[in-house]
Amino acid sequence: MRKNIVFLYVLLGLLPLRAAAQNMPVIRYNSTCAAKPILFSSTVFETAPFPDSIRWTFGDTASGIYNTAIGIQDPLHIFSDTGTYIITLRVTDPGIGTITLTDTIAVVNQVNHQFGPDVFGCGDTSTWLLTGPPGADSSSYLWNDDSATIGPVLKVRKSGTYTVSIRGCAVNDTIGVFFSREPRLDLGRNHTLCKGERLSLDAVNENARYTWYLNGNLLPDTTGQLPVQPPGGTYVAAIDVAGCGAYRDTVNISFSDSTAPAFSLGPDTLLCPKEIFTLNINVAGAAAYTWSSKGLDVDDAIQYDIDRDASISISQPGRYWAFVTTANACEVVDTIVVRYRNNKSLNFNDTALCQGNTLVLDADFGTGTYLWKSEPKQRIDQDSTNQSTYYVYSPALITLRAQVGHCIYTDSLRVSFNDSLRMNLGKDTTLCRGETYTLTVRGNANTYTWQDDSHSTSFTPQLSGTYTVIGENGCGKDTLSVFVAFEDCPCALLLPNAFTPNGDGRNDVFRPLHACDMEQYTMKIFNRYGELVYLNRDPLLGWNGRTNGSFVPQGGYVWQVDYLKTSTGQRISKRGTVLVLQ
Repeated sequence: MRKNIVFLYVLLGLLPLRAAAQNMPVIRYNSTCAAKPILFSSTVFETAPFPDSIRWTFGDTASGIYNTAIGIQDPLHIFSDTGTYIITLRVTDPGIGTITLTDTIAVVNQVNHQFGPDVFGCGDTSTWLLTGPPGADSSSYLWNDDSATIGPVLKVRKSGTYTVSIRGCAVNDTIGVFFSREPRLDLGRNHTLCKGERLSLDAVNENARYTWYLNGNLLPDTTGQLPVQPPGGTYVAAIDVAGCGAYRDTVNISFSDSTAPAFSLGPDTLLCPKEIFTLNINVAGAAAYTWSSKGLDVDDAIQYDIDRDASISISQPGRYWAFVTTANACEVVDTIVVRYRNNKSLNFNDTALCQGNTLVLDADFGTGTYLWKSEPKQRIDQDSTNQSTYYVYSPALITLRAQVGHCIYTDSLRVSFNDSLRMNLGKDTTLCRGETYTLTVRGNANTYTWQDDSHSTSFTPQLSGTYTVIGENGCGKDTLSVFVAFEDCPCALLLPNAFTPNGDGRNDVFRPLHACDMEQYTMKIFNRYGELVYLNRDPLLGWNGRTNGSFVPQGGYVWQVDYLKTSTGQRISKRGTVLVLQ
């Protein structure tokens, strides 16, 4: 079983280990494992998404400078030792003031536990018992399913990948539990087909392997369906379904020398809810009719002899077929699939847009007839294109009549233009000289213009000063400014907590922000298995997120930097984590 499933579950599936009381903001963390990256977050950022300042303190003095994280909403931290640590978060925001939150995390060692190989069960009512590592209190176990199971034993009733956390720290293994449906193998009845007629035998079942025989001889086909070929004979389908076992069925299909007359039930049909549909058979020389059906699900059973007349009324979705016996005592067959459209309906709502913007209406129900009408008119050519989409350029009352198959849908909406321009550029910022900082404007403008006449949604300052952006859309124009200051900071090793090696020219490389006052420098990067993925001896160079020429998987990595401080001759060794984002 691949172990990276556990890592993704631990890293990305935030488990709120404490519940919010009366909607008060809380600190959250996704794990309590020692020596593993733990991702912290807080509900306070739901009401203060752009605070002036953020400061995390992890109560882990042994981690040195990594005991704090400044300006990061969701920091990663590694506790090298077990124990109880007090987590503090201080947030300052103009709207809510200053909030200080504290929580206590009990960091434990990860339990080494092997669930064994993946397992398979049979039937929708099957269960499988998973046993976690023993030795902990029952309340210490938390399984990753949606049950409220407490204790080391989990009763699994549906397919999935499972693991368990002990006191908030997930064990180092997962197991897949998969339930196959109870096989239903039915090749049908024996038939004598007219010359030139076509028929396929269906043995499709979930999680099955297929073996076919004709007159006792093994056929090369290994798929779930087999076309029969003249002169036919005795066909055997043998299937092996994971978790359920082996099943066989036999049918005899032969061919007559009489040529098959033309026979068709028509194309597959899409019906409206509650519609009753009639199928008619018109075959020259027909002597007898036998109708059968099967639901659209592969597990549905075949219903034989549902009618023996030349026509049949249908009120349920499914596959319907008829064997027609001709005067020459051979049979022809055809199948039609009947589906019913669900109760989906058009649901347009009156909409307001900025002047100059375009509204795209989408009413895609499938292949059909779409008749749009606008008062006053939009583009005249749109009223006759029969497209499921419609573009609105000016205020109007829009109506639609859509006919798809047997179904007709109608709806309307009124479009007006009275929205306003909204933009946000963030707060004034002070940085260390040499750091990279990107200003990003957020809003609903159509165009942005910066002080250097560039038009991107972001700008990277190089010098201290005031930076300005003008946003404009059909509702108007607005100007925002922000002051960015670069100062000389103490020369110390400073590395980012995350980087994005996606080649967009921004934050693509992981390296020291201030490569000064250091010599005999070495940087090592390790993955979560402790394997070395990067080694570098030049602080001016950095890691581009690759190892052996390929990008590493997204997630947390541990770095270690050793260097000699030139000014003092002191040997420095630092260790931390970085999050690789694609």
